[in-house]
Amino acid sequence: MQLASYLSARAGKWIKGIALAASLLASGMILAAGQAASEINWYVFPLPPLYIPEGPGKGEGIVDLALQRHLIPNLPGYQHKFINVPLKRLELMLKDESNACALGLFKNAEREKTMVFSTPFFAQIPPGAMIPRAQIAQLRPYLGAGDKLNLSKLLEDEVLTVGVQSGRSYGAAVDELLLAHKGKKSIFLNSAPNAAKSLFQMNAMGRVNLMLGYPYEANFLNSRDSADFVDLKFYPLQEQPAFLLGYAACSKSPFGEQVIEQTNAVLARREILEAIASYYEGWLPEDAHALARQVFNQAFSVKPRVRK
Repeated sequence: MQLASYLSARAGKWIKGIALAASLLASGMILAAGQAASEINWYVFPLPPLYIPEGPGKGEGIVDLALQRHLIPNLPGYQHKFINVPLKRLELMLKDESNACALGLFKNAEREKTMVFSTPFFAQIPPGAMIPRAQIAQLRPYLGAGDKLNLSKLLEDEVLTVGVQSGRSYGAAVDELLLAHKGKKSIFLNSAPNAAKSLFQMNAMGRVNLMLGYPYEANFLNSRDSADFVDLKFYPLQEQPAFLLGYAACSKSPFGEQVIEQTNAVLARREILEAIASYYEGWLPEDAHALARQVFNQAFSVKPRVRK
């Protein structure tokens, strides 16, 4: 009986010990999970001058500054980790990770299936056409009100050659237009690793007459210090909307929804939106500044309250 009592007591202590260890392990796992949940993985992608991950101007891109100066300082409850990925991998990471976020994305129906989006933080001039100032007379037959270029007519005429980066989206309407004219001599597709830079160089050599892109790309890629500098003028396209909006996006998870809710509170401050707009304008050619301010006012105008 004494032996049985002894063994029973020992067994009770072992069971209590095992239960305590299991409890401590579970607590540790919960704590670790809580720590992981408080870390945001910010996925950034090389797309100067939105993000400038290396070289001259590193970290001084439009979205770099928006993150560093405004968003992260106003989200103090989180640890922030930056991960560089190719743009094509970005959507996969936001789909697979519950704490993944990115700043500077366009919103569409396909992305909304796996991502939750903030209110817009950034309005930009849609992609247009760039041509050397010395050659702008060639475009006059295709210019309409507000000096907007009729790209459809230009492509149809096949007189001028438009340089286009293969695989890149220029907005739904323009993408459809390019597809409809695919194979025509008015379109030159460039699939070089750094296609945007290559198109600028080809334009300088006269291989293409004009190219499609954002107005800030001329300033970033077509440096006045380069041997093949050409002074380019930007023309908006008749086929484009007035502006395109950029958003913060996070994984469609409770954590992602929480981050976006707090991000929206930051983006409700107009002075922050104006500061980001100033970073954008700083990358534009001077003759696009007035258009950039017009775009900002259209996108973020304060609507008057309706009295009842």
